[in-house]
Amino acid sequence: MPVIHPLEPLFALQKKDLKLIRVLREIQDIPKRRGDIEAQLSGAKKKLEMALDSRKHTEASLRDIENEIEMLNERVIKYKNQQMEADSNEQYRAFVKEIGTVEAEIKGQEEKQLSLMEALEQGKKIEQTCQEQLDSEQSSIVDEVQELDERLNELMERAEQMKADRRRVAENTDQKLLQKYSRILNNKKDAAIVLVESGGYCGGCHMKLPPQAINDARNPSKVVGCNFCGRIVYNPASNK
Repeated sequence: MPVIHPLEPLFALQKKDLKLIRVLREIQDIPKRRGDIEAQLSGAKKKLEMALDSRKHTEASLRDIENEIEMLNERVIKYKNQQMEADSNEQYRAFVKEIGTVEAEIKGQEEKQLSLMEALEQGKKIEQTCQEQLDSEQSSIVDEVQELDERLNELMERAEQMKADRRRVAENTDQKLLQKYSRILNNKKDAAIVLVESGGYCGGCHMKLPPQAINDARNPSKVVGCNFCGRIVYNPASNK
């Protein structure tokens, strides 16, 4: 009856572990992917906030100009009333000059007012565009986030099942070898046990193995490590 190499059940366990590692990596990656998606939404929100701030600033400037025009009109009315009561032609002409100066100021303010009103209309269009873009991205992101959340739940459930299955398999392995295997796997993050490749190369680092190590890797009574990468090398009979 052929002797089963003690690495054989560990090699089978490793296949399960590598699948579990891939699942756990995807689970860890999902929050970052979620954050990247939400960052896109943050950019759209920022554009809308800037458009809103710009519109509010323009509206405030318009109110200031309206107040200024109202005050200037009151000054014109005041000067005109005083003009009617002028005692001399010189005083009358002085009021005419004052009225002309204020009316020129009013005209200047009205030109600013018109320019700001045009800017306000343009700003409202930009604001509407930003709002529509945000609404569109929110709708799209809701679907993407929901898909990620569903994927996360699915992966977490699968990971728990895989962990339970792994524990059952691990119970049937040599515990000392299991500890050594686990240390190497945690360090390498990819594989702790590798096959001897054709030509006598390590299946982990692909360095040439000594002939003795190649032969010992087939011996059930020996556990051989690669001199270069430290992984356990396995050379099953089917790998001749």
